[in-house]
Amino acid sequence: MVAKKLVGAMLVMGLTACGSMDPQDLPDAEPNGPLASQESNVIVGTLNWVSSTSLTGTQATRARAVGYLSIPAVGSRCTAWLVSNDVIITNNHCVGSASEAVGARVSFNYEDNVASASRIWYPCATFIKTWSGDDMTALRCSAVNGQLPGAVYGFLAVSSTNAATNASVYVVNQNCDYYTTPSCVPTKKSSPGSVLNGNYSTTDISYNADTLGGSSGSPVISTSTNQVVALHHIGVGGNSQGRGTANTGVKATRVKARLAEIGL
Repeated sequence: MVAKKLVGAMLVMGLTACGSMDPQDLPDAEPNGPLASQESNVIVGTLNWVSSTSLTGTQATRARAVGYLSIPAVGSRCTAWLVSNDVIITNNHCVGSASEAVGARVSFNYEDNVASASRIWYPCATFIKTWSGDDMTALRCSAVNGQLPGAVYGFLAVSSTNAATNASVYVVNQNCDYYTTPSCVPTKKSSPGSVLNGNYSTTDISYNADTLGGSSGSPVISTSTNQVVALHHIGVGGNSQGRGTANTGVKATRVKARLAEIGL
């Protein structure tokens, strides 16, 4: 069980799950160097994520429902994804309370080749519920130009079964390798990989898909079914340059049970 204050041996010193925003909440103003947070994400082996704009077919469609979550109340950023027309899911360690949700907003077109002025931001500051034991939070978004975000970008379905070891997955997340290029922009990426252990812990599976601080809250999606099989939240091993041995996410059955508590 991963809680905000119980990181334990899995913490990769110097890395973060959420990336700091500047005081004016300008998403393009990324910090130089590692970001400060309690949770960690890592690149496993060779960095092989790709821009979401290169995706095709169903993967491209599913990636549309994932966005950049700006959290000005705590000066952070994470990743979030739509599970209905107006509800997004992210991590508890990204947004853990109603006060931390104040001012939260999400852009689902924070992608390569989209100018900053063209990004659409949805207010997502309505706090629904959080589950610290599953590192999961649900927020409600408001409409923009008369349309809820799910009506524009679609939303993801959570699998009724957990991912098996060796299953192929991809993680859609908002990031860039700021350890190599500090000035990079965390546009939407898709990180391919496979499940290393379907029973990594009571709560989690582990996988070798690449993430870094800012990827927390991302959906881990089955390549075969294109359904969410885990809620990404933490990395294992590594060093202060964002490299490690695995990433982990909360199992689909646990995520699905939490959603049922709020009628989804």
